[in-house]
Amino acid sequence: MMKMLRFRDLEYFIAIAEHGSFSRAAEACGISQPTLSAQLRRMEELLGLTLVERRHGAATVTAEGAEVLSAAREIMDSFYRVQRTTAGDGILLGRPLRFGVLPTVAPYFAPRFLANLAALNAAANIDFVEDRTDALELAVNADSLDFAITATLPRLQTLVALPLADERLVAVSPRPLPPATTIDALTGPLLLMQEGHCFREVVSEAIRRAHARLGSEISTRIGPSSFATLISMVRSGIGETILPEPFVRENGAALGGLHTALLEPEGEGRQLQLVVRRGRERYRDVQRLAEASREALTPVLAGS
Repeated sequence: MMKMLRFRDLEYFIAIAEHGSFSRAAEACGISQPTLSAQLRRMEELLGLTLVERRHGAATVTAEGAEVLSAAREIMDSFYRVQRTTAGDGILLGRPLRFGVLPTVAPYFAPRFLANLAALNAAANIDFVEDRTDALELAVNADSLDFAITATLPRLQTLVALPLADERLVAVSPRPLPPATTIDALTGPLLLMQEGHCFREVVSEAIRRAHARLGSEISTRIGPSSFATLISMVRSGIGETILPEPFVRENGAALGGLHTALLEPEGEGRQLQLVVRRGRERYRDVQRLAEASREALTPVLAGS
């Protein structure tokens, strides 16, 4: 009788790929490491492929294994869709969660969101990491993160974004400002975040739009990698900067002595997104996570 792959073979292989370790994968699957190793060897023999390389205690998926892994995840996703119930999908909620969030969003988003998640996810562990957009997208794509909160549309075609909320931009200056201003009215130089930060891209796009509308040249200067350092540079008179409105509202004490103004036109800003692997946006669990994200953002966006 011909041997066939079993559903749990795929589960074990995915666990090894996600954890990068046989011991951690075995613990997550609730089996012994020798049993897990034996199951993987069986799967490799059935397929005639080496799926995982073992080096110095680490487990790395091979090129052939990566193709099998992609197919295995599709099968698992389809299986979970069949299992969906009115209480949820069982795909994300009800088990340990790990998500990512931009460092420029986390300070005013994470505390409220974690409180919302505690109600949704019962007693399951919830962890999060702060990182830049490209790293968060790669982690979601590799399933080492369940989802991420970013501020740009995903660059990877395997990912999809659910819109959460729009943030306006605020100019910050050591000199008095009117209640609202345009980016070309700032005297500058305009301090930007380091290359690679998505918020730098948001401000750079606003500068390009201002140039297209008015033909004005705006002097810029590359700054640091955190809002706190940007604020200290403005305070020292090096230049002016632009920050997201929720951050400004939540950090009034840090901005004491500086002047702020909403940036016009009103559409200038960024849209926060919940990023998941393509196909999962239809899951009830993901929709519930997106709603919990919106609820966490509502108070700070409303200024309450």
